[in-house]
Amino acid sequence: MRIMSTALTGINTARVRFEKSAENVLNAVAPVPERQEQFSAELQPVAAIPEIGAQSTAYLASDAALVESSVDMMASSFAYKANIEVLKAWNETTESVLSELTA
Repeated sequence: MRIMSTALTGINTARVRFEKSAENVLNAVAPVPERQEQFSAELQPVAAIPEIGAQSTAYLASDAALVESSVDMMASSFAYKANIEVLKAWNETTESVLSELTA
């Protein structure tokens, strides 16, 4: 019975992990609602043209998080399938033992 409870726990853990990763992917590709910000007269203007060689990291961090969430979804999917296979093997073994005992 311990095998069954461990496999079921693994299935549930993989499901939760998959759902969280899927939510992260969905949030990464969902459009961000625009909001109007109030500006103070004390703020300094920002140059419209960035310096040569300057690189924005806003997309790099977002892309890395998206890739990480996608990989996590695949890993949790494999974990889910592996735990299903454990349950199948446990079921086949139990059926085999029971058929031997009743024969």
